[in-house]
Amino acid sequence: MIAIENLTFGYGKDTPLLSNISAELHEGRIYGLLGVNGSGKTTLLKLMSGMLFPGQGRITADGLDTAARDTATLEKIFYMQAEFKFGRQSMEKFIALHRAFYPGFSDEILGDCLEESGINPKTGDLGILSTGEKRKFLFSIALACGAEYLLMDEPMNGMDIPSRSLFRKLLLKHLGDDRTALISTHIPADLENILSDILILDGKGGMLAKSSEEISDSWSFGYAGSDEGALYSEPCAGGYRTIRKRRENEAGAIDLEMFFNAAIKGKLL
Repeated sequence: MIAIENLTFGYGKDTPLLSNISAELHEGRIYGLLGVNGSGKTTLLKLMSGMLFPGQGRITADGLDTAARDTATLEKIFYMQAEFKFGRQSMEKFIALHRAFYPGFSDEILGDCLEESGINPKTGDLGILSTGEKRKFLFSIALACGAEYLLMDEPMNGMDIPSRSLFRKLLLKHLGDDRTALISTHIPADLENILSDILILDGKGGMLAKSSEEISDSWSFGYAGSDEGALYSEPCAGGYRTIRKRRENEAGAIDLEMFFNAAIKGKLL
């Protein structure tokens, strides 16, 4: 489990970007990290991976403080950054470096991911890959490394629609019940049907953390000719998309984009 405990962090002396937030990320679950630009999504991922250090509070992975950056902690975590450069490096060397660091590295999973992605495992220079191919390759490394916690910052940027579908397929195939994924995205629809939990940074330093089960048990999503009585609504053709308090025996799919919009506007508290 990754535990975020009363975490506060800011750059300089301005108002903290993250203020006294807490959450627990459990094994076998897929978390979506949502927030408006500048709300602290990348910052939180860097804090969790040990690249930044909390101003107050702490983050632990299986009880080990990530800020200590011990090898025993770092090999539990793989952080896929939104922006990265391979330089002039062969795929073979890049794979060898990660195989040496992560004890649970799986060549079988890597081979499957590269084959599914249509990437030549003998690529001599990673720099020749397209942006989408680079992301698919690094995602393949993330799944193959065997780390218990995968932290991914906008991993589908630059991917076309078939590649986004493949991302979801491979994640569900290779994640396993003993691993946890936290995925930052600005397109909620990319992850809507695979997430077990949602973390939303509200842009004011706070964070809303809810499981899909909690959301379904608390709110219902639908369409209506009027927005009367709705906690939150958005105009659409023929009426409104609405969020209402869930009634007994009422069920329906979660509209993640609308839930996000309502949450950052404080309509669900």
